[in-house]
Amino acid sequence: MRRTCVVELIVDEEDEKRLKQLCDLSSKLWNEVNYTRLRMFLERKHIDFKGTYKEFYEKYKPLIGSVTVQTILLKNSETWKGFLGLLKLKRGGISPPGNKKRRNSKGLWTVLRKDQYKVDGDKIVVKGLGAIGWIEVGYKGLIHLRGEQGRLEIRYDADRKKWYAHIAFEVLEKAVREVWASIPKRPKGNLVAGIDVGVNNLMAVYVENGSSMLVNGRPLKAIAYYWRMKIAKYQSMLSKYGLRTSRRLRLMYAKWRMQARDYINAKVRQVMEWLYNIGVSTIKVGYPRNIIHENGSFENVQVWHYGYLIRRIIEVAEEYGIKVILVNEAGTSSKCPIHGDGCGRRITRGLFKCTRLNKVFNADLAAAYNILFGADNPKPREG
Repeated sequence: MRRTCVVELIVDEEDEKRLKQLCDLSSKLWNEVNYTRLRMFLERKHIDFKGTYKEFYEKYKPLIGSVTVQTILLKNSETWKGFLGLLKLKRGGISPPGNKKRRNSKGLWTVLRKDQYKVDGDKIVVKGLGAIGWIEVGYKGLIHLRGEQGRLEIRYDADRKKWYAHIAFEVLEKAVREVWASIPKRPKGNLVAGIDVGVNNLMAVYVENGSSMLVNGRPLKAIAYYWRMKIAKYQSMLSKYGLRTSRRLRLMYAKWRMQARDYINAKVRQVMEWLYNIGVSTIKVGYPRNIIHENGSFENVQVWHYGYLIRRIIEVAEEYGIKVILVNEAGTSSKCPIHGDGCGRRITRGLFKCTRLNKVFNADLAAAYNILFGADNPKPREG
């Protein structure tokens, strides 16, 4: 199981000078080899990975070290091969790998092999950097993962004016609320649950033993509308001076995204802990395919963050040993959970009425029930 831990680097003037030199050369290497491979792809539909690797390896090896150059070139090759693989599958909406840049200028970034660095107490020591030598920097933040270390990526956030290290792990243990536990865990039972994701109810969960849970999505709406109003007011002020963006505006968007993701992370873990404790081993998640293209409202695109939500459900479920199956959720909230199609109707937002029994259900829980007991699954006895 691969996961990444992010910590902020504490740098002095000399450390920052070396980091900037390393990251500037690394970004330059990536951009040059990426541009060369892009031209080959556009002109011939064929990329000479070996030839381009040798050309740029010899050029940059004395500057940032052979191992650093190898790691960057291999990562670029992996990215291109992933793109070409998706192209063969005829996936739409994909683009070739891009450059390391930020607002039309070169970004400060590097990637290092796992044997190039060591986390020693509150320090990260990086070596094998060619003419740059080695770098030792402090960090702050909790490394909440244990296991075999993978690559280390270092990035500079120009808006926050801070350096960050992204440390990859093949995880064996993880600290949740300062308690260490081995992952993935072994499920306590064999129950199956259905999850419907939405806006007002972020998640509606129905378990085959009759247990259910609703997760409030309105706090995400509050976060979105707060930042929407604040950003609109600031953008109006910027437009008076003929400006479209600024560092402060970008920080506003970053804070909005961070608050929304913090809420999603907390609620997804709460749901997965509950499912794990009651013995669920498989969940079926209703996946709203093409929702941005077909119904790209403000709530769907800006409030919901549904892509991030689905990804976090999959990742956190994996830690608890719970299998995730994505299913099409079309029509599940307008189908009677007792009698199926042709019975009942939506009477108001959030409510579904069974006209045969004159009973009213929460529409999202009805959707979660229908996701769980789909056409390929037997329903439990009525009642």
